[in-house]
Amino acid sequence: MGEGEINWMRAMDPRQSKLNLLLLAIPATFYFAYVSHDQTAAFFASMVAIMPLAFLMGLATEEIALRTSESIGGLLNATFGNAAELIIAALAIWAAYKAGADSETATVMVHIVKASLIGSILGNLLLVMGLAFVWGGIHHKVQTFNETQFVANSSLLLLAVITLVVPTVYHLTVGGDEGTEGVANLSRAAAVILLGMYVLFLVFQLGTHSDLFATDGTHDEEPRMTKRDAVTLLVIATLFVSWMAEILVHSLEEAASE
Repeated sequence: MGEGEINWMRAMDPRQSKLNLLLLAIPATFYFAYVSHDQTAAFFASMVAIMPLAFLMGLATEEIALRTSESIGGLLNATFGNAAELIIAALAIWAAYKAGADSETATVMVHIVKASLIGSILGNLLLVMGLAFVWGGIHHKVQTFNETQFVANSSLLLLAVITLVVPTVYHLTVGGDEGTEGVANLSRAAAVILLGMYVLFLVFQLGTHSDLFATDGTHDEEPRMTKRDAVTLLVIATLFVSWMAEILVHSLEEAASE
């Protein structure tokens, strides 16, 4: 192993990042969830444990991205950067489905999904982008962007905003049971359209017009992990995030049923 290189086990060392100290919340979550059956403590412990695991997922994804092109690296970061929120939302939807549409648990789970999606959207659009602009402006007087990527991403963003606004406007203007049913139908149609547009965008970016998104292929950072170690860390972190998210959602189910 060369100087500065780390393997997947050393990546979890608190000396690499102080945030790794929060990994101690994983055994604490196990104790509260399966030994003492304290659902409140299990909820908070699992929530804390997800934070360093999400950091490790991001680290592994960045290491893999450094060994690929900028387009594929950006796709990996966009996909796994929100993996924790997606896992929590998926488990909450499944819990709501099992509980039944009219149950209190389903209502709580739906609120969790909404909060997770809204938090992810606002966090990426405002916080992450704003910090990127500020940090980039500190180190570089002039920042350059790929015009093609900007136009394509802006178009997708505009489409996503429209699909979020239309059901809301429909609900506010129609109202009642008819409005509720209409919003559900519009939301399902919007979800299918967005998924289809995203797939077409990937074909456009990575397949038919990949030359428009090509760069010089160089990265400012050098990989610190081998590809095998990065993939191993990503798989392990994802599995633990899924486990912690399941405990978190289950603790909320228990609270909703009481």
